Amino acid sequence: MTTAGRRYVVGYSGDKRSKDALRLGVALARASRGELELVHVVRTDDPFQPVYPPVGDVTPIIRRQARTRLEEAARTVPSDVVARTHVREHESVAAGLVAAAEELGAGLVVVGAGGGAGRFAVGPVVGALLHSSTVPVALAPRRYRGDAPLTRLYAAVGTRPGAHLVIDEALAAVERSGLELVLISFLSGEDGEDDGAARRAVQEHLERAAAEARRHQPVTVHVAAGRTLKQAVRDVDWVPGGLLLIGSSRLARGRQTFLGTTAARLLKHIPVPMVVVPRPARTEEN
Repeated sequence: MTTAGRRYVVGYSGDKRSKDALRLGVALARASRGELELVHVVRTDDPFQPVYPPVGDVTPIIRRQARTRLEEAARTVPSDVVARTHVREHESVAAGLVAAAEELGAGLVVVGAGGGAGRFAVGPVVGALLHSSTVPVALAPRRYRGDAPLTRLYAAVGTRPGAHLVIDEALAAVERSGLELVLISFLSGEDGEDDGAARRAVQEHLERAAAEARRHQPVTVHVAAGRTLKQAVRDVDWVPGGLLLIGSSRLARGRQTFLGTTAARLLKHIPVPMVVVPRPARTEEN
């Protein structure tokens, strides 16, 4: 969740999901004394695709609508949070948000991921971001209210190489915000890992991972175990002001996010917002 200048790009279009994202953006900004960049990406039409019936260029009208929505959104931001508005044009909303983050020096893109009956749904824009973003992506669940201030950061730590990358991100985030840090590993019987020996091994792995972190910050560790991943998630003391930080799959290319299998499954069950961080370039991992 490292940011350049603690700026957060919030993807906004005026729908319910983007309002969820705005509330999460405000909570993140308040936790780290950050600033918001509200970005409305207007999709550009393919100039080679004919339109029927023929119409004039409606882009100026769409841009004015976008500016109006952003101005309305900015008025809802509390006075203690700095918020600026931007209209961008791009053939892809996801790519437009990432480009805006890079241009504005932001280190996080916040989007709404609610939809359907569940708290999270990976639609086209969210899916594209989670498989290609060069900056961390924060997902606001459906009907996220942001009533409780952020107080606790859960960092999901796996047992495979690269776990330290998530811990480094988590330490940087809590250093800025003062959030309580919990390192957590999910252990479910679905993978044949529900026995006591497996739990002890994971606990030892977490303790080793926390040893270096504890030189800088108090850290709690917890092995969330259950017969299924859903039950393992229920084994966590999720506080209303919680936020889950998770790393990208090893399949991710350098400096890009890629939602792994476990992260995708967690989306179905976790009750707090999630931040997916990209894998660094290989030279940074070594």
